[in-house]
Amino acid sequence: MMKHLLKAVLLATSLLTTAGYAASASDYPNKPIRIIVPFAAGGGGDFIVRAWADKFSAEVRQPVVVDNRGGGNTVIGTEAVAKAAPDGYTLLIVSPSFATNPTLLPSLPYKTPEDFMPVGLVITYAMGLAARSSLEADDIQTLLSNAKKDPRQLTIATSGAGSASDLAAELFREATQLNLLKVPYRGAGPALLDVASGHVDMTFTGLSQIKGQLDNKRVKLLGTSGSQRLQSAPDTPTIAEQGLKDFEALVWWGILAPAGTPSDIVVKINSALKKSLADPEVGRRLAVIDGEVQVSSPEAFRDLINSEIARWRAILKPDAKNTAER
Repeated sequence: MMKHLLKAVLLATSLLTTAGYAASASDYPNKPIRIIVPFAAGGGGDFIVRAWADKFSAEVRQPVVVDNRGGGNTVIGTEAVAKAAPDGYTLLIVSPSFATNPTLLPSLPYKTPEDFMPVGLVITYAMGLAARSSLEADDIQTLLSNAKKDPRQLTIATSGAGSASDLAAELFREATQLNLLKVPYRGAGPALLDVASGHVDMTFTGLSQIKGQLDNKRVKLLGTSGSQRLQSAPDTPTIAEQGLKDFEALVWWGILAPAGTPSDIVVKINSALKKSLADPEVGRRLAVIDGEVQVSSPEAFRDLINSEIARWRAILKPDAKNTAER
């Protein structure tokens, strides 16, 4: 008798839960949406979300809360979303570190990518290779030529292990075979500041961050990491143009939801993202990073994530000799 009663209660609970999700899918959204940024305020992900958050809020007709939860190489904020209810009210913005953490941090408190539902890629952009102004090279070929004459180790600052700048540095080291020491910092700002101060030789970072130091002649731009020259730096050739054929290192940002989020809610979020990012004012805000806004389908973003995980798993190799903490 008790077993039958227990089964009935479990069945009723299951039906109520299913009905609750069905109802939330049909009238979504009916309360504020939280977008977790797993980085400190003021960083690239924070800037990108806040560039379109108000327009997104207008599209969904609900308040949108930008929640910065930095720390743990993005693990803290990412875990919060992995464990959130799959109802479309908690979202996450991710960058290449999402795809590299499974290799760099094998004991993650969540499964990548299984615990997440892709919503869409938002934007991609190339980086610039900024060097200290006193470095005796103004381009890649001169850098390589000087390195052959002088075997001393060059240093390259990154914004943390597994970050886009770290990955670009790893690709650059492999492509050039330079004696290159990676120096990880807690963000792109401190990394660039130490390059501008002459403490580190170079760094990969976004053009919007380089511009101020470039204008003050505290750094110089050796090349850019995309396949085409940037509109904001048309006179600076790409690294690929300068002899490193096929070199490309892009930063990408996209939106995820917890696994199990109903597909019709994902479609609604994706549609609202497309409309908000197509707004001219949002375009003007994002123009400073010289990126390509391209809200993809959830399926296309899933394919990108899977390919990035496989790509970096094959490339990244722990190498304590070539990394220094700063």
